[in-house]
Amino acid sequence: MKFLMSALGSAGDVHPFIAIGEALVARGHEVRILASPPFEERIRRAGLAFAPLGTAEDYERVLQRAELWDPRRGARLILDELLQRLPEGYAATDRYAADGDVVLVGSTLSWGMRLVQEKRGLPAATVHLSPVCLQSATQPAILPGIGDLSWMPAWALRALQAAGERFVLDRMIGPRLNAFRATLGLAPVRRIWSRWMHSPDLVVGAWPAWFAPPQPDWPPSTITSAFPLFGERGTDLSPALAAFLDDGAAPVGITPGSAMAHGEAFFARALAACEADGRRVVLISPYRARLPSPLPDRVHAVDYAPFAALLPRLSALIHHGGIGTSAQALAAGIPQLVVPFAHDQFDNAARLSRLGVSRTLGLSDRATTWATALRTMVNEPATTDAVRVVGERLAADGSAATSIGLRLERLGYDRNCA
Repeated sequence: MKFLMSALGSAGDVHPFIAIGEALVARGHEVRILASPPFEERIRRAGLAFAPLGTAEDYERVLQRAELWDPRRGARLILDELLQRLPEGYAATDRYAADGDVVLVGSTLSWGMRLVQEKRGLPAATVHLSPVCLQSATQPAILPGIGDLSWMPAWALRALQAAGERFVLDRMIGPRLNAFRATLGLAPVRRIWSRWMHSPDLVVGAWPAWFAPPQPDWPPSTITSAFPLFGERGTDLSPALAAFLDDGAAPVGITPGSAMAHGEAFFARALAACEADGRRVVLISPYRARLPSPLPDRVHAVDYAPFAALLPRLSALIHHGGIGTSAQALAAGIPQLVVPFAHDQFDNAARLSRLGVSRTLGLSDRATTWATALRTMVNEPATTDAVRVVGERLAADGSAATSIGLRLERLGYDRNCA
């Protein structure tokens, strides 16, 4: 069976699809992933075929825009970029789906996949990596710039969400989306965020139910799994990083995510928090120009490191709250200090905090506040217990990549036999 996956976004958005693809290949299937060119090497190293979505220059141009990380403006920027490049995304997906013998799998914003699904009548699944992608009035996600609305009665929140979709989202997205749909001979759509973008065949919430329980107002085709963790088999830590880890106490990891090109304030606060107690540090960021210079001897900086190998050797992780980083830290069994910037990060941070494995801070908080929070997280027995309990839950969940792969396989068989 052939699977065509479309994974839009940064490393935390692409890596889970590589893990799912590896599970499908292990079962004898062919897998191709459409993603930004910077991920080609990792995708091919995993034994999967690759196809580019856009160029490396396109990818970097978006990351260099500071408003990407603004809680209110970031989502609009992403939607504008998505709609501008939708014809290209559709064409790339359609090119590899032309023979019709393929199962489509798309991430949240892989709308080219949804259009090809409609146009060609192919089986398809939407895989959401974060609970914020599924609108709910019974357990609402925390949205950047809006906050926590769980205090509202469900009927009132449902009305508010419907009004927001009709008068804001549909008006923002609908004209451009429907204009392109018309060129394909497809009828216009509305309720784009709550209905259309989710495949009617299958929606996968790629997280465990104990992280975000299924809600009655999610799309009816929704299932949850666990976190599909990318292990990067055969990828070792660099000799310099391994030597640094071996040379003293377990350090604190600091990363604002692979896509954060404006992390100066974050790095300054995080390093000051570690300096207060003389902690060793590993900085992970491809944007070296944003790091303080010179770095102390107790700090080691890398552009990239495989988290499955690195994180279990850390004492804690200070990060942005991206779902991929959060899940890897849970699997590694280390406490987390989360500093959300935008997108799904505020909701992820709240869920981690409720599990007792993290504390949430803001860039405006003082360095002494960061230091106190880090000290508490590392030394508090309650945190150690919470981290252990979550680790046991993750172990009991088994391989999410395998379970999601089996469900995708069943989708293909069901449609082929219908």
